[in-house]
Amino acid sequence: MLPFSKPALVAVFVAIGLLIAANNIGFANLARWVDTRPALLLAFNSTNKILIAVAGRVPEWVFFAVPLLRLLAPDPLFYALGARYRDVAVRFGSDLYPGAKDWLTELTSGANPGAHRTLAALTFLAPNNPVCLAAGVIRMPPRLFWSLNIAGTLARIALIRLLAALFADQLDRLVDTIVDYQSWFTRITLVVLAFYTVIQLRRLAGSAEDLSDPDIPENPAGSEVE
Repeated sequence: MLPFSKPALVAVFVAIGLLIAANNIGFANLARWVDTRPALLLAFNSTNKILIAVAGRVPEWVFFAVPLLRLLAPDPLFYALGARYRDVAVRFGSDLYPGAKDWLTELTSGANPGAHRTLAALTFLAPNNPVCLAAGVIRMPPRLFWSLNIAGTLARIALIRLLAALFADQLDRLVDTIVDYQSWFTRITLVVLAFYTVIQLRRLAGSAEDLSDPDIPENPAGSEVE
């Protein structure tokens, strides 16, 4: 599988940047949208904390459909980067997500005989960006990747919905407090997100250099799918 052309690679990084921006915009508007525009909030940001806050404020089908699409949105981008850039993608992922460097390297190096089973489990339990990248690097079959990913994402949404129902009163009080102090909450959130966004974009720009002129061997050592 050949690397992306330069225009296609730029488009992938623009899409990733837009998804990061959407995530941050959603969190910044949590206090404003959680009661007035909960479905829009989910469309921008469907992380666990947002799902917990919005649970019970939208119809069931919206609570499952919108987060499913939002959470799946970056996955094909990272899977494709992993599949097309292999070892280079591991360096890219390690630069972009420093906390994932050790396990990302271990599970894609071929040195761990249980790596493929571990990645299959992670794809179901926590299909985040580094996991999807690693799944692409080992070239997990697309049908298996999407089956585990979608099933795991739906299971997570269902679990959060169940927990939100069990602790509905406590969550209502918490959300009401956030709404009551939305001015302060929004100001503090904007300051924090401003710094965090700069860090994210700098990491994204820096790690993109790994993919700009890759030297990719045909069959990286230990990376074949079992």
